[in-house]
Amino acid sequence: MRSLSALVCVAAGLSVAPIAANGADGHHEHAAPHGGTLVVFGDEFVHLELVLDPATGSLTAYVLDGEAARGVTIQQPSLGIDVQPEAGGLFRVVLAPVESVLTGETKGNTSQFAGRSDRLKGLSRFRGEIRRLEVKGQTFEKVSFRFPEGNEDEEEPS
Repeated sequence: MRSLSALVCVAAGLSVAPIAANGADGHHEHAAPHGGTLVVFGDEFVHLELVLDPATGSLTAYVLDGEAARGVTIQQPSLGIDVQPEAGGLFRVVLAPVESVLTGETKGNTSQFAGRSDRLKGLSRFRGEIRRLEVKGQTFEKVSFRFPEGNEDEEEPS
């Protein structure tokens, strides 16, 4: 059915971007638009995409809508992430808001946060916890994930 609706959209001159699909096990999945790791908040309420450059220790976070398709701006002054590498001690990375002249986003109203830590250099796997995310009138605290897997397959806390 998906290919039929794509054919209808193409015939009508509309673009089709397959963002969400069902996996082989029927699980709802999303594609990370920047090639990073998706962390879901709530029941597909919003996503946070994490993009790590292990060569430089740079980490960028994008706040995305429930389909992981569009940026969602927030007014948060920073984004704290606790990182637990497979070997080594726990540390916190603080990401600062990023301004963009292209999108009109400002440090007080942005969907992108970035930071760098020498302790992230060379990492490819770790456990993480988003300390706090305030978005669309909701607050999420201590949301855990695995990098690079994300948390969409983990059980929601009851």
